[in-house]
Amino acid sequence: MPTKPPTRSMRSVLLERRRQRAWQLHSQGWRAVDIATALDVSAAAVSQWLKAARERGADGLLSRPKPGAPRALTDRHMLMLRVLVTSSPREHRIESDKWTRQLLAEMIERLFGVRYSLQHVGRLLRRIESETQPVPKVVQLELRDLLKGADISRIRSHIQRRHGRH
Repeated sequence: MPTKPPTRSMRSVLLERRRQRAWQLHSQGWRAVDIATALDVSAAAVSQWLKAARERGADGLLSRPKPGAPRALTDRHMLMLRVLVTSSPREHRIESDKWTRQLLAEMIERLFGVRYSLQHVGRLLRRIESETQPVPKVVQLELRDLLKGADISRIRSHIQRRHGRH
């Protein structure tokens, strides 16, 4: 079974193109300071890019994977958290008027089995609050069933068989 190539963000693609453009201009005889001015970057950055291209060829201009552990929560989990945070804690039998970091940390551990520090939960909250795209109905239904203790994987496969991929 072939492995799926890692997804690249639009930002990494644009940055790679800028580095490749710098190399192209250098190949045409441009000086590093002129390239830096044309691309609106520092001369030091251009020097680093050119050095990488000389040492590793075209691969030296490609984006590298970010170091660190993979995320514990998937994008789908984050969508579920958005649905959860937009509802009142009282709807889930929690005696509070608003979601606190402590309450959300406990809910994340209960739902997804992941324990985060309160500081990290605050970061997640800010990320959730900055999102504006609508949440698909199927995610809302999955969260509701997950809160009831249902087997989400079974429900998801049933939905995919009936309605295609979501």
